[in-house]
Amino acid sequence: MLSDDDVLAAVRRDLKEGGASGAAFPAQGARVTRHLLVEGEIVRCVETREEAPRFRQGSVDLSGRPEYEDLARHRVPAPRDPAVASTLKLVRRGSVDARLCTCGNGRVRCERCHGAGDLACRKYVPCERCRGLDSCLDCDGTGRRARKADRPKPDEETAERVGCRKCGAAGAACAGCRGSGRQRCAECGGSGSRPCPDCGETGTVPHDHCGGTGRYVRWTEGVIARKPLVDAIRESSSLPDRSFGWADRPGDWTRVEAEGPAAVPGDDADADLVAWLEPRLQPHAGEVGRRVSLRHLTLARVTHADHPHRVYYVIAGPDGPRVLSRRSPRRKRQYAAAAFLLLVLLATAAVLLT
Repeated sequence: MLSDDDVLAAVRRDLKEGGASGAAFPAQGARVTRHLLVEGEIVRCVETREEAPRFRQGSVDLSGRPEYEDLARHRVPAPRDPAVASTLKLVRRGSVDARLCTCGNGRVRCERCHGAGDLACRKYVPCERCRGLDSCLDCDGTGRRARKADRPKPDEETAERVGCRKCGAAGAACAGCRGSGRQRCAECGGSGSRPCPDCGETGTVPHDHCGGTGRYVRWTEGVIARKPLVDAIRESSSLPDRSFGWADRPGDWTRVEAEGPAAVPGDDADADLVAWLEPRLQPHAGEVGRRVSLRHLTLARVTHADHPHRVYYVIAGPDGPRVLSRRSPRRKRQYAAAAFLLLVLLATAAVLLT
């Protein structure tokens, strides 16, 4: 890292190359601050472990799954790549219990038809046309004429009338049921029974508990799940975000790559970077792997009482310090105020000329 003297010397050289006098930039009145720029990511592999009873209808082959005694203490190799998610399913040793179901062959008696295979059904249902009302205007479906010769005027729904097969009256009966007020049931055809829709006339249905297989398996399953947690980093230590574009030459940045269960930068890492990373590298709950991939540099920011309108940034590049000169915030405010005043004058002139 450049010392304050090296930073000031770099600014003086830059001023001299620009035609100004380096002597006009004395150490007295200069203020040097340093700002760390860091960009990259920290990828953590976070692990969770869960144990739960499992049940499967039929048979299941669990021979290929690893066994464990204590899930919390079961050792699993560290992840090769902390950015790759994975799920490992295990079986607790001695927990597999495969049994034949009490149903025997996977089928049980149908509860809807009680094993009969068919259901009782009404032989007749009310007529769809007259709904059993005014089935015959003379006998009302009884077969005995009870009404007088002056029949009630049929409504629109019963306007079409035929001869009644019960009492014989012509043009008095509903065309749908011919005076009886009912029709044969379409489901059973008037037989009084219909096939059970649940069992298809077999009288049995698949057993729910075993799914019709006649067997089932119980076991205790452990699941070790790993997923990546990515912390994207882009911080410029109180400098504007555009400062990342100021250092665009090869070698301006220093890269830091570290990987492992608790990856941290090596002993040769920049002390400011290590201090900045320390709180960010505290292990998360369940963290079993980590990869740190960063680039960083330190900018020296220089202001001077004799140069209130400029700010100088010094970058310690591989070919020597490089100086960038930018307008100071004070100078920017002056330009903004001047632009605003100009707009006010133009607006006033436009009003006066109209």
